[in-house]
Amino acid sequence: MSLFEDLIRTKIAELEELKKNLLVNIETRIRKDADAALNKYTELVTNLESEVTLERERILYDATVNARKRIAETYEELLKDLVNSLYEEVDKIRGSERYVKFLTSLIESATAYIQSREVVIYTSPKDRGVVEAIARNMGLTGLVNEKDIRGGVIVASKDGSIVVDYTLESIIQNKLEEIKHFLYLETQ
Repeated sequence: MSLFEDLIRTKIAELEELKKNLLVNIETRIRKDADAALNKYTELVTNLESEVTLERERILYDATVNARKRIAETYEELLKDLVNSLYEEVDKIRGSERYVKFLTSLIESATAYIQSREVVIYTSPKDRGVVEAIARNMGLTGLVNEKDIRGGVIVASKDGSIVVDYTLESIIQNKLEEIKHFLYLETQ
């Protein structure tokens, strides 16, 4: 064999080796590029999933807050309607025996607290006649004055040092938490 043939064989063997390595290198590079692209898109998908999850949580939170706000507004509206219906009911029974007994018990309780028969009574213009009759029947002396209230009475000592507020407004205000609790239980 000649030198020339040896060189050709060596070069052919080198080319064969290069060809084999080239295929492996190309295959390796393609795999690396494919892995990089896959990792990139996997990360993108993961980020999008996180964003979707966060957006879903934000939407759910907003919906919950809005629902609770509407519920609170509805309860406030129901409470307002309930209080107004109480005032309407008082207007309906005004002058009845039951309402007269109610006013009488308020005046008796207030005069017992004040510990005097000489008092000033403030009442709604609608109740003035009834309150004057109650005061006479109880032997109270003093004045019965009109005041812009929905019902009930305010009883004060003659000198004004003691004032007992038994207006419907103050009675309802004092019972507001109880009314709210009742309203909440009734709507469950």
